Amino acid sequence: MIVSDVLATGLLQGLDKETAESVLLLAERRMVAAGDIVFTAGEPACAVHVLVSGVVHLVQCTPNGSRIIVKYVRPGEVFGSPALLGRFYPTDAITVTDCLELQWPSEVMRWLVDRNPAMALNVIRNLEARLREMESRVRDLSTEPVEQRLARAILQLVDTYGQLTEEGVEIPFPVSRQDLADLIGCTLHVVSRTLSTWETQRRVKRYRRRLVIADVEAVAGVLYGSQPQVREAPSLPVHGVEAIATFHSAAKISIGRHDVNNAT
Repeated sequence: MIVSDVLATGLLQGLDKETAESVLLLAERRMVAAGDIVFTAGEPACAVHVLVSGVVHLVQCTPNGSRIIVKYVRPGEVFGSPALLGRFYPTDAITVTDCLELQWPSEVMRWLVDRNPAMALNVIRNLEARLREMESRVRDLSTEPVEQRLARAILQLVDTYGQLTEEGVEIPFPVSRQDLADLIGCTLHVVSRTLSTWETQRRVKRYRRRLVIADVEAVAGVLYGSQPQVREAPSLPVHGVEAIATFHSAAKISIGRHDVNNAT
């Protein structure tokens, strides 16, 4: 894996080759096993992190002990950005799979940002995108019923991580019912009941902690109210990644991004 390629549309976007290489030379490269803690909420933010491969989720715990999954971090994304301001990490960062990450000490990252306007702009873009995500999450929690929130969360996982298999689209890392409940701000009981209904309707399939979306269009129909009529439907049922593209085209939507475009 070429690290610079993963970061080319993120932290290193717009940097010339020599500058990008110098930035990477200042980073510590670290392999982290699945289930390990990268940093903990409340501790001083001493490094900025970028995920190269794998999946990390950012988790907060409420005073009553409830857990909230704030975000799944994908390769190329910056996390731990409060280190730029010398603050504290607001979340736990926990690896979901084996991961490769880069980290820069806060003082090094501040020095780099100060001397590279393009890099500073990339950091601002990342923070702005994160703000838009949080605005959408707040609106969803305030206005959408549980079934729609669950459909949206699953479609966003499909859009970001989904891998096409013979059974449909699989999320290639463990996603438990409790994880989904923590992601949408709901109880385990309600999520379990909803998923059981969807399994009966053959929308999803579950094998221990594997999640397979057997009919992406049907799940999207839960979110958007109905499944659009596609004028040139293929002769065979369309599932998985192909179904996402078909649904996007017919409904003129973008799963995982349409709320960001409409956010104020």
